[in-house]
Amino acid sequence: MLIGKKLGMTRIFTKEGASVPVTIIKASPCFVIDRRTEERDGYKAYVMGFGEKKEKRTKKPVLGMCKKAGIPPVEFIREFRVDDTSAFDIGERVPVSLLQEGDRVDVVGWSKGRGFQGVVKRYRFKGGPASHGSTFHRAPGASGAHTYPGRVTKGKKFPGRMGNERKTIRNLEVVILDEDNGLVGVKGAVPGAGNGLVLIKIKKDIDISARKEMAKEKIEKSKLEEEKAKEQQEKEEKIESKDEVKKEEKIEEVKDKVKETKKEEKVEVKAKEEKKEKTEEKTKEKKEKKVEDKEVKEEKGKKEKKEKKGKKEDKATEDKEKKGDK
Repeated sequence: MLIGKKLGMTRIFTKEGASVPVTIIKASPCFVIDRRTEERDGYKAYVMGFGEKKEKRTKKPVLGMCKKAGIPPVEFIREFRVDDTSAFDIGERVPVSLLQEGDRVDVVGWSKGRGFQGVVKRYRFKGGPASHGSTFHRAPGASGAHTYPGRVTKGKKFPGRMGNERKTIRNLEVVILDEDNGLVGVKGAVPGAGNGLVLIKIKKDIDISARKEMAKEKIEKSKLEEEKAKEQQEKEEKIESKDEVKKEEKIEEVKDKVKETKKEEKVEVKAKEEKKEKTEEKTKEKKEKKVEDKEVKEEKGKKEKKEKKGKKEDKATEDKEKKGDK
């Protein structure tokens, strides 16, 4: 009781290492559009819708049904006859979790259309000899009896349109079930091309209402797990934010310390420079004093020499005068 699209084929490996061919079917989103009742319609069935379609490209009758059910426009609509229509309400989404791995289902598909074909390809007739001498190669051969019954019997195999027929493959095993992405993996091949419409019929021995309750429980558990994961993530984010704040505070403290040390270093450098300047000034003053003292001493020495010379000259003149007097 699911509608889907055939995506393609793949394979999986069992624990023993055997290769299993698998057809992947996308069976979501699938909605219940309407229900057929015995009182109104004479039979019980679900009207199911599958796929998404733009509203402007949807036919008005289909659009009206979808709006009445409260669902978005769907691409395909099909009916599934059931014994009980109380499992799902109108507008409810049918989950993939109705199935379980190991279930057996019937899959309906439409085979690939191959156009007008002869009996050799269509029905695998052997055909005639392929040599040049033969005039009978791929023809169908005799088609009817003689005078009696004088007609071609019904069901005679003739050339004609091949493929594009509704075919049901029964008792396929469900091997893969991806509830998050709405994928179903069925063991074996399914008729039809890629992205072709496929119907999945659930066996009558499967209790749909019980599976629905199980699916609801799974959804609730998953929601609770998601909420717990979100709460834990928020806690971790808070802890991370606190750690980040602490880190930022530590970084700021380190920056302040670095600034203080830089200031102290600058002050020390300034003090050292001032000391150097003072010592240089003192040394300059000492040098200047030394130079001045030297100059003063030199001047004194010069004066004393001049005075001595003057005294000697005076004495010499006095001695000359004394000698002249004598």
